[in-house]
Amino acid sequence: MATIKDVAERAKVSRATVSRVLNNTGQVKETTRLRVESAIDELNYHPNPVAQSLASNTTNTIGLMVSSFRGVFFGDLMAEVQQVADSAGKVMIVTQGKHSVESERAAIDHLINMRVDGLLLHVRYLGDDELINIAETAPPFVLLDRYVDVLADRCVTFDHIKASDNTVELLLKNGHTCIACLAGKLAKSKAKERFQGYANALTRHDIALDMDLITEGNYTRQAGYEGTRQLLTTGKPFTAVFACSEEMAAGCMDAFRENNIRVPEDVSLISYDSVDLCTFLTPHVTALHFPMTEMARVAGELLMNRLREEGFSRPESTHFEGELRLRDSIGRLC
Repeated sequence: MATIKDVAERAKVSRATVSRVLNNTGQVKETTRLRVESAIDELNYHPNPVAQSLASNTTNTIGLMVSSFRGVFFGDLMAEVQQVADSAGKVMIVTQGKHSVESERAAIDHLINMRVDGLLLHVRYLGDDELINIAETAPPFVLLDRYVDVLADRCVTFDHIKASDNTVELLLKNGHTCIACLAGKLAKSKAKERFQGYANALTRHDIALDMDLITEGNYTRQAGYEGTRQLLTTGKPFTAVFACSEEMAAGCMDAFRENNIRVPEDVSLISYDSVDLCTFLTPHVTALHFPMTEMARVAGELLMNRLREEGFSRPESTHFEGELRLRDSIGRLC
């Protein structure tokens, strides 16, 4: 197997010159560069990545932490970051934060121990103070769908409270005042923000919260199904349901079909979505689009910028707003 020394001897240059050509650093005459590249091709030379990382103090990798590997949502997120990494010539290493402070901490420590050049973190449980402490010692990182004031320049954010408020407001404008909510686990900050938007919209219209019309679940289809069955067993009337995830909206539709409840003739339904599952339901469900894939792309570009990769610049905006996508699941009462 050819070595950098063999290339240098074939091209009649120093090993330092070969290194500059390989890493595209420093000034090298065009004639010299062509001679080195020709020697590399003739010898079929391939740089040793371990040696390169030791020499440059980089591993040419980035670490991505997501909560789960399951589902289209996280699959699309990972694919978007992978595309940015590929464009920058980086290898992406992915870990699961799972569902606790301890598992998120362990996942981040694992990536740091692998000496990644930078981190992109979809954090749900770690507190702001710990993230600030990590920033003092860890490689450069970007937070996806999380805002920490001290770390504002590395945050890609979405206003869940405003988005949720706007979603419920659409139901209110269509005459609905008895609106049930299939919420996420309210111990989680983002689930709490989505619920807060729901509560804000009702309060603005002087409608009291009815806890019998609110369920908590883990954003899955099964949780939406079970939550809807729970709503139906209370006997409390409601004319609309706000599902805080599209999987829960699908589960809600399953429970409605089981009970011969028609959408939107009997009950209206509106949801968050991120991967357009709502367009595969019948009827198509009106939803507030949560642009996670777009946010993941911007977060990846922001990370490359922090790593000073050529060809990447800071995105114009790192804050996103929701987009209401009107479909067929809302009936008008007035």
